[in-house]
Amino acid sequence: MRRIILSIACIACLALLSINGLAQTTKPNSNAPISDSETRKADPVAWNLLKSTRDTRYYFLSNFVGFTTGVVLNDNGKVAKGTLKYDVGKGSELDIEGVEEEAKGWLNETVMNILGHRRSPDFDKGDGRHPITFGEDDNSPAGRRVALNDSMKSSYRIRDNHVTEVDRTVGADHFTISIMEETPAGGGRFLPRHFTVTYFDAGTGALKRSEAFTDEYRQVDGLWFPTSRRVMRAENGKVSIRIIEFHNPRIRFDNARSSR
Repeated sequence: MRRIILSIACIACLALLSINGLAQTTKPNSNAPISDSETRKADPVAWNLLKSTRDTRYYFLSNFVGFTTGVVLNDNGKVAKGTLKYDVGKGSELDIEGVEEEAKGWLNETVMNILGHRRSPDFDKGDGRHPITFGEDDNSPAGRRVALNDSMKSSYRIRDNHVTEVDRTVGADHFTISIMEETPAGGGRFLPRHFTVTYFDAGTGALKRSEAFTDEYRQVDGLWFPTSRRVMRAENGKVSIRIIEFHNPRIRFDNARSSR
């Protein structure tokens, strides 16, 4: 089953500066590298606003190199236990029995998505390479819209210095991520706790399915590590629930690297 797994775990944690700029004309969508002249057409206030979110996302320490943990999957009532080993730059090794291939693939992809969002990105090579602008100021209770102007029609909603919504289109899916609650992680940084992902048909706008997420974290060896993820999915007239739990994680660090 084709799925788009979105932990916006990272995105959910973005806290932003106040918006003081006006919306400007957007450019056609493109994922190709943009020239200096195109970059200058972007709204610098919007660009710097989005860039500042890096300071308020929670990321793993730079000397984090991996972990080994017990993992429990409750797939709508069917429980399976196993182990998971993850090494930065090498990926994950999942050992779990009694799980169908689709569920095992979902588990592995979801774990990798959570971990991927905990590693600090290079803004200039990611979102920052697009000609970022403000969208129309529509006084939405979700906040002001900031548009990337990329091929996925990506945009963020910002309210009270936090991202409250992420909107993208990938293939036949148009989806909206709504952040409901965050967990403080110290130092003015945040992790997502409750958020939803709503999928629409990109052509007709018809509702396809929705997913509600609850993520929990705790500190392990000075690192905020996930303890569980609960996903409630509504589709085709029924609701299913999957819960991932992580037990007794053993974190690995490279002591030769800086912990900043």
